[in-house]
Amino acid sequence: MQRARELFLKAKKDVYNLNFGNAQSSAKSDGLDFSEIRDYQNDELKKINWKATAKNLELKVNLFNETRQLNVVVAFMLSASMKFGSFRLKQDVASEVFALLSLATVTDKNLLYPYLFSDKLERIYEPTKSEDRVYDIIENALDTELLGKKADYEKLCDSINSFIKKRAMVFVIGDFLGDVNLSKIALYNDVYAVIIRDRLEENLEVFDSVDFINPLNLAKFEANITKQTAHKYNKLLKEHDFKLEEHFFKHKISFGKIYTDDDILLKLMNIVRS
Repeated sequence: MQRARELFLKAKKDVYNLNFGNAQSSAKSDGLDFSEIRDYQNDELKKINWKATAKNLELKVNLFNETRQLNVVVAFMLSASMKFGSFRLKQDVASEVFALLSLATVTDKNLLYPYLFSDKLERIYEPTKSEDRVYDIIENALDTELLGKKADYEKLCDSINSFIKKRAMVFVIGDFLGDVNLSKIALYNDVYAVIIRDRLEENLEVFDSVDFINPLNLAKFEANITKQTAHKYNKLLKEHDFKLEEHFFKHKISFGKIYTDDDILLKLMNIVRS
């Protein structure tokens, strides 16, 4: 409870003092404030910009900034790998990101759809505009036991598409290790991937015999990490992240990384405004 209160008050202070909520005001919709022209993506015919289409010989549509209440999904992907950190636990950092995004949403009087998700919906929350409800969810996020849990991003997409029928801003918070596919929600929503990592896991430099615990089944084992082993691990993770970025670019998903020793608010504002 003490840690939840600390995160809540810190996030509330940041949201009010730095006007962080306004960083989320760029969702695209049918408002009157013109934003940009982009490629056609199964949009309504009324959105087509015929002049730009004729000039480029490709279908182009107009986008406008949202002028009414936004629907904002903030999803914390719970997985055993989040219970790690050389500076702070990734779970703790993700909870702070969740607090900032959720408080910014309700402060701007938008409707928050909170998600705590692993390979299933861990807890069911009604859409809310209440700060008190946000505090309760932060407490749940910090208290949830992560060992044994695995994040399933496709099932998250299915859940969001089942519950939310209107266009939304969707923030997905996790370490994005393993298989990731957000294409099902990227087509009709503005999606932001907030990647939480620890620098040690991206640059393994431990060369020794190490005792490990499998976070999924709690099995204990010993492994000897050599320079060759560490090099192979680092290479595989870089290849994974390269494919992850390709996926995000392909589906026009905004993304960015926040490390456990970063200035969280600053990095998050850069992601939201990207």
